[in-house]
Amino acid sequence: MVLRSGLLEVRSPEPEPERWRRLLANLSEDSLRLSPAGAAAGHGLSNGEAEPPPPGDPEPGSGRKRTVRIVKQEAGGLGISIKGGRENHMPILISKIFRGLAADQSGELFVGDAILSVNGSDLREASHDQAVQALKKTGKEVLLE
Repeated sequence: MVLRSGLLEVRSPEPEPERWRRLLANLSEDSLRLSPAGAAAGHGLSNGEAEPPPPGDPEPGSGRKRTVRIVKQEAGGLGISIKGGRENHMPILISKIFRGLAADQSGELFVGDAILSVNGSDLREASHDQAVQALKKTGKEVLLE
C-alpha cells in the first residue's frame, strides 16, 4: 500500500550537472520506489531492486507543470515555508504549509511542490534568498508555476 506519492527533482551528476531530472517517488511501509516521472506507476526501483507494480496501486500524479493562483489574506501572507535554491543544488520546494492560511485554503499546493516561478519571475536558478524575496514582494494575488 502506498502511503505517500509525489514528485522529486534531482540534479544529474557529472557530466550534466545543470540538468534536472524528475522522478516519481512512492513511499510504502517497507520501501521507497523511484521511477521516471513519465513512466507507468510501479516500474521503478524498490530498495535498489526492480519491482513490478503491486496490484491495486493508485495512479500517480501526472508530473505536469501547473499554475496556481493564490489570493493572500490581509494577515499571514502566503502561509508557506520553502527550502532549496541554487546554493543547495536543488529547486525551490515548499517545505511547510501553514494551516488556515492562503496556500492551505487554496487546496492546490502540497509540501514537496517545486516553485518554478512567482508572478512570471523564473526561480529555476534562484538562490534561496532570491526566492524568499520574490515571494515577499508579491501583491495580494500570486501566480505560482
